[in-house]
Amino acid sequence: MRDDDLAFVERVHRDLRDVKWPEPQEIRATARRRRRRTVALATVAVLAAVTGPAYALTARPEAPPAATMPALPQSPVRADIPLDSLLAVTEVPVKNAVQLGDAGLGEVVRLDPTLQRCGDDRGVSAIPAYSRYSRSQTLLSRSKDGRAAVRVELSQDVYRLDPLVSARLFTHLRALLDACPEWRFAESVEAAGETTPNESKHAWETAASNFAGDESILVRHVPFAPRGPASGRTLERSSPVGMTVVVRVGDLVTVLEPSPDLGLGDADLEALGRTAARRLCPAANPAC
Repeated sequence: MRDDDLAFVERVHRDLRDVKWPEPQEIRATARRRRRRTVALATVAVLAAVTGPAYALTARPEAPPAATMPALPQSPVRADIPLDSLLAVTEVPVKNAVQLGDAGLGEVVRLDPTLQRCGDDRGVSAIPAYSRYSRSQTLLSRSKDGRAAVRVELSQDVYRLDPLVSARLFTHLRALLDACPEWRFAESVEAAGETTPNESKHAWETAASNFAGDESILVRHVPFAPRGPASGRTLERSSPVGMTVVVRVGDLVTVLEPSPDLGLGDADLEALGRTAARRLCPAANPAC
């Protein structure tokens, strides 16, 4: 380092020793004043942008004073999903049901995964819909002696979604149903100890819509038994027709999947959807 540089550094050190620094509490007070001033200026800037030059040039707003305006009642905004938002055990035709439940944050809305596979094949790509809050239940039937739960009779998920997400969810579901009235795909099936290539077929349709809540869809899923390509024989594997009820009330969406063994027809499922909508009403934003 050069001599003139050393002289400059020493002069800076001497000057710093003579500086009178404010006390810590004074520094914090100054910071608070600056922060309040910044918030106030930002608020004035927003008001001026919204109301135009008239507000900035006049000392008072054009509206009457706040004290003369009547107070409007405001509905409380719900965040979590209370247990009462789920169907009660007595509202589902399952005798002596075993009830299991869960709650979560940031869960993906779960619909028919096979239907989405068809959508991927037909150009209707998946759009993950994340919930803010969720609550679910599973109802199990008991064995004849009542000692054990043996079969899932109904599963229900309730999701709290942002309005744009719920609107996109129903739009996406309708697009999937339009694109996939029938879908065939190749797979392999184990039969008699052998792996056999075959073709599977699925079909979906909108069995009913707009029967409950703000939006609702009853989806029928018909899986057909696979068929071997060589002999055309039907392998011993098939599944019963599946039904899914999707209902929206405000920012809440519920997905119901009853077991085919319940023997509920379309009219029964629509009625169950209306019952589920009434359950959602008190906790929805806005409430019914």
